[in-house]
Amino acid sequence: MNQFEQILQLPYVYLWLPMLAFALVAGAVYWMWRPAPAVLEPAAPTPATEAPPLAKKSKDLRGTSRRQGNTVEVHVAAPEKKKAPAIGSVLDRSMGGMRLALFHEVDIGSVVSIRPVHVNEMVPWVDVEIRSCKASTEIPGQFEVGCQYVKSPPYSIQLLFG
Repeated sequence: MNQFEQILQLPYVYLWLPMLAFALVAGAVYWMWRPAPAVLEPAAPTPATEAPPLAKKSKDLRGTSRRQGNTVEVHVAAPEKKKAPAIGSVLDRSMGGMRLALFHEVDIGSVVSIRPVHVNEMVPWVDVEIRSCKASTEIPGQFEVGCQYVKSPPYSIQLLFG
């Protein structure tokens, strides 16, 4: 018995042999028709007297990128006064914190507790430290408050904020 007949005796050969043949043909076609690699041309030499352009410095100093999303209403309260919370909205969020819209000004450096409005009472409050607070240019009569997590909550809790 030659090698080809031995291969035909393997179990489920009628399933995997056509798939193997297709993969080999598709790989060969891709290899033949793939785009040519881009060739980089050398940069033109700059005169020694010309100073290189300075890169613009970004105002954004965060370590993680912001993520826009749906506006989520949240309860905002002092950690010891969670019985009568104020209402705010999450404008954007990142892995390190979030930006809130509040109807009142908050002292920078203070800690507040937040929790989405439409969640079960068993969902824990999240403590955030206020890093910035300024009058909103987007929403008249409100303040934009930049917050940083005191202790980063689990990702499943962060998802509740949008």
